[in-house]
Amino acid sequence: MSILKDLSSSYRINSYGPASLENDIKELINFSQIEIPEDYLDLIREKTEIEINVGKEKYIRIWGANGCIEMNESYEIQENIPSSLAIADDEGGNALLYLNGNHGFGLYLIAFNNLDADELQFVSDSLSDLLSKEIGRNILKNC
Repeated sequence: MSILKDLSSSYRINSYGPASLENDIKELINFSQIEIPEDYLDLIREKTEIEINVGKEKYIRIWGANGCIEMNESYEIQENIPSSLAIADDEGGNALLYLNGNHGFGLYLIAFNNLDADELQFVSDSLSDLLSKEIGRNILKNC
């Protein structure tokens, strides 16, 4: 089931790229230190580099499989925050990543220039909750 079909009216897709190839998704799964949630994998099987306007105030960009690996390696995400996987950015210097943090497993926000686990901000339990139910939308808008 596509998250994008249930996208909240508070979000608007501005642009996107083609789906990730299955070989690239397998490479991402092998790269990741965590089990990647199915809602993210389903999403990148549909579209990638999805730029989503958040309440007409901010953007998030959800990376495809290749972009995900590239950004995690470039910013040394796993070296700084083990057992995590960044999947998106807010085009303003923050990463959205999956990990098992203080609020359990879910999506957390952190600045690329301060990858300290103590600085993590919980957003939502899942990408589906964020995009369909708007859970954590205000956190994205206000960061």
